[in-house]
Amino acid sequence: MTEIGIEPTYVGTNENLVFIVPKELFSMSAGPAEVIDRETAKIFSKYIRGTFKGFQEARKTKYNNENNTKTKVSPNFWNEFEKRAKELDVDFIAYVPVNENYIFKDLKVYGKNAIILGMEMKWDKIKTAPSATCEIEVFRVYKVLGDVTIQLTEYLKEQGYKSEAHHPFGGKLLYGPLVVAAGLGVMGRNGLIITPEFGPRQRWSIITTDAEIPESPKRSLNELEEFCKSCGLCVEKCKGKAVHKEPIHKEKGIITHINRSKCIASILDNNYCSYCLRICPQGERN
Repeated sequence: MTEIGIEPTYVGTNENLVFIVPKELFSMSAGPAEVIDRETAKIFSKYIRGTFKGFQEARKTKYNNENNTKTKVSPNFWNEFEKRAKELDVDFIAYVPVNENYIFKDLKVYGKNAIILGMEMKWDKIKTAPSATCEIEVFRVYKVLGDVTIQLTEYLKEQGYKSEAHHPFGGKLLYGPLVVAAGLGVMGRNGLIITPEFGPRQRWSIITTDAEIPESPKRSLNELEEFCKSCGLCVEKCKGKAVHKEPIHKEKGIITHINRSKCIASILDNNYCSYCLRICPQGERN
């Protein structure tokens, strides 16, 4: 038995997938490098602090699952769940079984199925990257989606389903391949998920649960995938030169698209950067 009274559904065993806490990002100042007014700095500070707090709170949602043994759902259950999520400004919802290969090594996951949640980052803010305006939007969505993910997880737990929240700032699973498996988008050359709706301008979170999930509708993304293969702007224009020209393929389906150290250095050196969100042609909105 585990310290919370129930066995985890999975424990990550993939040697090629190790979760590294981004300590550099946790040491970021509560305000951007550029000079901004005091009120804007307070807003930025609120979203950064809220993101870090939510990240910690999400890890606690594994608790109080001891009596959650239900798996069956009513015919309208997911319709009601999606309505609730949409009212909380969630833009994407899809479902896919958890793939053990995408669980970070030695991390314990509670729930056999994954509910994918996505939320847009607004173009009028993202198009200013690198800037304080852009990064306030990035951390706004981290915080808001994180809070919503925790709220929806607690709702599932209240209904009797073992469930755990995985925050958009970082979870126990590799989100990208699961988002692709759920049919919401394609994997861009820099490792970001590209969707027809917003290009790379969304953040993702996951709820793992034992509730039986519906089948996500299929949609054709071939045209989008071909565009990404032939584009390459995110590779050429990366301010930190962090994107590999050719991704590194490892065992069990793990693909490395960026040099993490270079990416984080660029975030810290270029006013939190996010330039890759701005330059993708699929994300542009007038």
